[in-house]
Amino acid sequence: FFDTKAAAHRLMIICGLCGIKCAELHGNLTQPQRLEALEAFREGEVDVLLATDLAARGLDITGVQAVVNFEMPSQVDTYVHRIGRTARAGRGGKSCTLIGEGRRYLMKEVIKDAEDKRRKAESKKNRAADKRNAAGIIRSRTIPPAVVSHYVAKIASLEPHVEEVLTAEAVARMDRIAEMEAMRVENIIAHTSEIKARPQREWFASTKQKMSVKEAAAEKQRMIAEKVGTGMHRMTRKKRRAREAKEEALQMQEEMREEQVEMGRRPGQVVTEESMKGSARAAKRQEARKEKEHSRKSLYDEDQERESKRKQREARDGKKRKGAFATDAMGDGSLFAEEKIAFGAKKNKVGENEAATAASRYKFSEFDPNMKKKKGGK
Repeated sequence: FFDTKAAAHRLMIICGLCGIKCAELHGNLTQPQRLEALEAFREGEVDVLLATDLAARGLDITGVQAVVNFEMPSQVDTYVHRIGRTARAGRGGKSCTLIGEGRRYLMKEVIKDAEDKRRKAESKKNRAADKRNAAGIIRSRTIPPAVVSHYVAKIASLEPHVEEVLTAEAVARMDRIAEMEAMRVENIIAHTSEIKARPQREWFASTKQKMSVKEAAAEKQRMIAEKVGTGMHRMTRKKRRAREAKEEALQMQEEMREEQVEMGRRPGQVVTEESMKGSARAAKRQEARKEKEHSRKSLYDEDQERESKRKQREARDGKKRKGAFATDAMGDGSLFAEEKIAFGAKKNKVGENEAATAASRYKFSEFDPNMKKKKGGK
């Protein structure tokens, strides 16, 4: 497996020069070429299949003895799918991955995952039933520098031949494209009358609609060109409406001023845009000053100010609030203000200050300690 199509094709050329039977499977091939390469590998006509991640999933080929990763994939999931092409349906298999220093951390994750699976399998009682789920043995090997140097020199010696093959393939590709264009021109010449007799294709808009859209666009560009310099050519709808409203207000003020002059009255001050902006700035400054003063005050100062306002209001009204809960904990007495009776029983007045009690059928008397009780005369 390779990460790129170019690397797979390059090794395909090198293997062909070395006499190794192999086939390639990647995205640069047509569908018939892919099926042909896959069938040749399945039938055993070639010994090696050079593929990208295109063949990492969904392929079940029997008899795959080993999977070799030219380099460690960037994701662990991709690595798992790649090595899953071997050891399928309970059969055995091997995988080999060439790893550099840049992706060593990914192999550490794979080793850790395999160790966890092995411990889980050993912890179960029935080990024989868990042989399928048990992780395989992972071994690490370092390729000797002499071996690496030998094959590097061998590949370097094949570099001129590789360049020749790539050049020949580029020429063949250009020839194929030229042949396709020639066939296309021949078909057009041979079937000109039939092609012209076909109705013209209309997609989302007809020719008339396209012309109307072009005319509307040209009219819009003309209007924009006329308004350049007035400040209105790039305005949004909101800004344009605000500007029109200001112009109407100024026009109405000018008319009122002219009427006052005609009637002999002294004209009032005209509210201009600058005056409105000045008023807004003054209001903002005043609000900021109030906010600053409020932030500097403590809770005690606020309570004292509220209490003084309450006393001034009571002195002005000429009466005091009644009740123990005239003010709350924060000094605000609005929650416990003087109550007003909305409904109550009417009192029967007897004279001016004396109220009559309601009559009862029971005759109550005061308690007499010398009164004899019923039992035993006590």
